[in-house]
Amino acid sequence: MTARRLQFPGALFDGKSAGKHPVDIELTPREIILKKPGHKPIHWSYSNLRWGAITTSPFHIEHGDDNDEFMETLVVEDPGFYASVLKIAPDSFSATKTQTDFNWKLYAAGIGLLIFAVYSFIKTVSPFLADKMVDKIPVTWEVSMGQSILKMLPVEQKPDPKVLKVLQNTVDLLEQSVEGNQPYNLQVYILPVKQVNALALPGGPIVVFEGLLNQAESPEELAGVLAHEIQHVLLRHSTRGVLRNLAQSMVLTLFIGDVNAVMEGVVNLAGELETLGLSREMEAQADRKGMELILSANIDPNGMIRIFEKLTKEESENLPKGKSISKENDMELSSYFSTHPSGQNRVAQLTKQMQPHEDRTWTPLFPNVDWNAIKPGN
Repeated sequence: MTARRLQFPGALFDGKSAGKHPVDIELTPREIILKKPGHKPIHWSYSNLRWGAITTSPFHIEHGDDNDEFMETLVVEDPGFYASVLKIAPDSFSATKTQTDFNWKLYAAGIGLLIFAVYSFIKTVSPFLADKMVDKIPVTWEVSMGQSILKMLPVEQKPDPKVLKVLQNTVDLLEQSVEGNQPYNLQVYILPVKQVNALALPGGPIVVFEGLLNQAESPEELAGVLAHEIQHVLLRHSTRGVLRNLAQSMVLTLFIGDVNAVMEGVVNLAGELETLGLSREMEAQADRKGMELILSANIDPNGMIRIFEKLTKEESENLPKGKSISKENDMELSSYFSTHPSGQNRVAQLTKQMQPHEDRTWTPLFPNVDWNAIKPGN
């Protein structure tokens, strides 16, 4: 059996000066004894020691607590010192070491809890503030915001007049079925890109992507998408989305204090289409209200269902291999900037809403127009 070493040389720093004092160290089960020539022995209880790095030498041991004016430090070069301490006083040393580790774990847990609390506060308070503000925002502010975003989109400056007429006339027809007077100028614009997409901006502009025009096979299908976008405008969803992002920036400033960054974000807000991101609840509401608008206008609702079935099929084909459409990933399918949740659940809800009206006779929408002959790509 290897004998335990109890004697070690070391250097003591008293904290009062930069000088070091050579000492002889003796280990006992309850304390460390330091001996300096010509001085009385110094007794350090293990419970009053704080250890620095303990895996490699030199070892640094601090004596005292935070209330002491001077913190004493013992430095031991011998690589066997730590192992000897474990053998001579395992209980005392282990207790001290465990307490130190626990403090760090508690500190890390506290930081994690604080981060979670801040995140939850921002995510909860920001929508609350936005929802309180949205009804107080004047229409002129919405119009200005929508026009600012519109100017940053490369919309078609000279669209095909026949195509634009079908879109705008459809919007005008749907608008006639809106209850009461609404304050917005619902104007349609075409964006010449292949994405299957549509976008409602604050204050009235509705941007239809060319890819969606190619997918639609009838004015009734276009009407389904346009009714959905009209409801986003009337329900002020896009405005609410902008305000939520602005509120999040403002609340975050309370924690980081970076006012300049927030002001810069406000200035650039109009150019960030992602700030129009809408919640699943908003999308479901726009679907429901959009179908109500289609039914009120006596437009065949099967067109709305067909276009969303096409969107579902196309996006399912673009999913990674081995992944299928489900309630869990409906929101991942969308190519819409406004995160439209096109999926099986959406089609099912629209179909259920239409069923009580299956026996109705629908007025054909623009019977004298051959949409498939005039739509882009033909």
